[in-house]
Amino acid sequence: MCSMRRVISTFSWLVVLTIIAVLTVGSMMLLDHEPLINQDQTVTPAERAWVKQWLANNPPRRKRIGDAVSFNLSERQTNLIANTLLTQFVQDRGRVAVQLEPQRAQVTISLALPWDPNDSFVNLAFDLVENGALPKIDNARLAGLPMPSALVQMLADRALAAIESTQSIQHVSLQHDQLAVNYLWRPDLLERIGSGFVADAALPTLLRYQRDLSAALVTLRRGRPVQLADLLKLLFTKAAEQPDSADPVAENRAVILVLAAYVNGHPIRDPADTKATRLPYAHPVLLRQRQDLGQHFMTSAALVTQGGDTFSGMIGWYKEMSDANGGSGFSFADMSANRAGIRLAQRATASPDSARQVQQRIAAGLTEDDFMPVIDGLPEGMDQQAFAANFGNQNNVVYQKMIQLIDERINAARLFRPTP
Repeated sequence: MCSMRRVISTFSWLVVLTIIAVLTVGSMMLLDHEPLINQDQTVTPAERAWVKQWLANNPPRRKRIGDAVSFNLSERQTNLIANTLLTQFVQDRGRVAVQLEPQRAQVTISLALPWDPNDSFVNLAFDLVENGALPKIDNARLAGLPMPSALVQMLADRALAAIESTQSIQHVSLQHDQLAVNYLWRPDLLERIGSGFVADAALPTLLRYQRDLSAALVTLRRGRPVQLADLLKLLFTKAAEQPDSADPVAENRAVILVLAAYVNGHPIRDPADTKATRLPYAHPVLLRQRQDLGQHFMTSAALVTQGGDTFSGMIGWYKEMSDANGGSGFSFADMSANRAGIRLAQRATASPDSARQVQQRIAAGLTEDDFMPVIDGLPEGMDQQAFAANFGNQNNVVYQKMIQLIDERINAARLFRPTP
């Protein structure tokens, strides 16, 4: 269960955010006041015990790289596992229903919006249709309305291409009351799938920076923390050393993506590399002596490189409100790291001139104060009631004053001051 927990906890909130963010940008969000799926009240203690045991045994132990692995699940088992993962690692109000049919599966997902006092839900439905080794997505609907086919196809193509690039998933079969999956075991399979989302043209650059990062960390004692400022200086200095023919925007984008993957515990790997090369152990990466701030900073920066600062800012807001609704609590310190990361990515990728200026400034020397504002006096750990009582919502004057304070601190940081 621990390996499955590690994987899901790392990616779960980002998966939810990606779905919602794509649908939110451009006022595309369509909400329902009720989930499409009623909570299953018939789950027995024996079924809960079975799910726990299944998750503990998958992926299987004592498998060698390249060994064939398969599992078969009934429709009931598929729904039990899917809902357990969703409620434990994404949100306890989330629900999923899978209906298995010959060569097709109907999937419905209901996700509650944690910041919405009206208890609105995102209801997403789509079909999985057999299409060779891997199924394709068809007939996607949001709140009962068709989603743009180009958007669905783009997301589906990226996901399937990432999976196919690993050459590990051999076949997915959809039959009445049966889901069958055959794959080749790799301990780093999910890392390779994640790396497969990277465009082919960008992958060599990312892998080069990953090698630079690995070489710098290989001699460190296992578990020893490292400072985000040091890693930023290391890789942006490498970027500044590239020949004039190199695209500085692409170089900076690669640096940001590599560091974002690393601080979240998932280094970039070549999905087509069949060797079992072990990368250096992941070290805690600290910002203001906190690991979570480094993760917020780099994740927000990476999302800017992929979808723009509006996308990244919305995701930061969602994450904080999710924390307020039963998580670690809403934190303006985390929000400060989010916004500073957005600012770095904006400056580092706005234009070739701006990209080179960032490289040169960082290569000349970098401390935390140069890019991360102090977090003194910023409220943290607020649950949803405390946040609503003190700050209302995003449009509240008190909330906006707090954001203004954070932005003023960011503006004062050396890296973000206007060029003389």
